[in-house]
Amino acid sequence: MSRMVKKTILLDQDYIDRARTIFSVTTDREAVNKALELAITDDEIIKAQERAGGKGELIDEVFE
Repeated sequence: MSRMVKKTILLDQDYIDRARTIFSVTTDREAVNKALELAITDDEIIKAQERAGGKGELIDEVFE
């Protein structure tokens, strides 16, 4: 499991509320962590596609 750290940062509450709805979670922490996890996963998929010699632009279009 990843290590957890406490941070004090300003975040857009509207984005957090939307993420809570999208991910069907009940806490802001869950929403932010899930959004960060998804961003990292998307990046890993794009990099793997590029390493495989595929069309990275196609994946970029899907996520736009």
